[in-house]
Amino acid sequence: MRTIYVDVLLGLNLFINYFLLLAVSKFLSWEGKRRRFFLAALIGALYSLTILLPELPDILSLIFKLLIAGVLIRIAFPFRGWIPFFKAVAVFYLMNFAFAGFMLAIWYCISPASLTIRNSVVYFSISPVLFLCLTVLSYLVIRLLQRITGKGKIPQTECKITVYYKGNEISCLACVDTGNRLEEPFSGYPVIVMEKEKLPSIPEEEPFRFIPFRAVHTQGLLKAFRPDKVIVQLAEKKTECKNVYIAISETPLSAGTFSALINPDLIL
Repeated sequence: MRTIYVDVLLGLNLFINYFLLLAVSKFLSWEGKRRRFFLAALIGALYSLTILLPELPDILSLIFKLLIAGVLIRIAFPFRGWIPFFKAVAVFYLMNFAFAGFMLAIWYCISPASLTIRNSVVYFSISPVLFLCLTVLSYLVIRLLQRITGKGKIPQTECKITVYYKGNEISCLACVDTGNRLEEPFSGYPVIVMEKEKLPSIPEEEPFRFIPFRAVHTQGLLKAFRPDKVIVQLAEKKTECKNVYIAISETPLSAGTFSALINPDLIL
């Protein structure tokens, strides 16, 4: 086994993991905080130290790789439910695979003798400038694929929603608002903002949550509750959402055009 410099190993993997998480964020159109990305990338960099351990069987290496992918996604993004979580893990793993393949393909053309792979961790000696260029190039390729496939684009801005809450069923027209990235702070669940006049009388003892919001000329807190479920009808597609909160707007959201604002995360 060739010489491995731990500082180079940690630095390279910190940089790579950060860009991978950023690519996942863009691909899924998920907002994320940079400090959470950095913390997750740091955990991923520490995992790269397993390259110093004896080589594991392929199946164990794959299991550990999937587990660390789940840990990084959980740290980097708020929990949106199990289905979005597993989807994000799959995207992260595929991004990792594509990114590594792209980097290795280029590096094999340059100098394959300096490459070391063990326990699904890749290490190679490379100049910082070349590595930076390759990483940015890989990221741009991923973003280009996102644009080509149209991932993250919303096909239309209006949809119908039906809110189910304690035996009540409320339907209204909603606007898919790309500027609405509101989330319930503790769970990370997306938030639908709905006009108060569309909602039935809600008991005061209901366990409300308060959602901080900021608009162009104002900011404050919106009272919110968790419904039994919400059905979103977008064109021919129906989406059932249970991990969601309804925030109550005291003022009209439009001049009678729509009565709710949808977080795009609910339909992407």
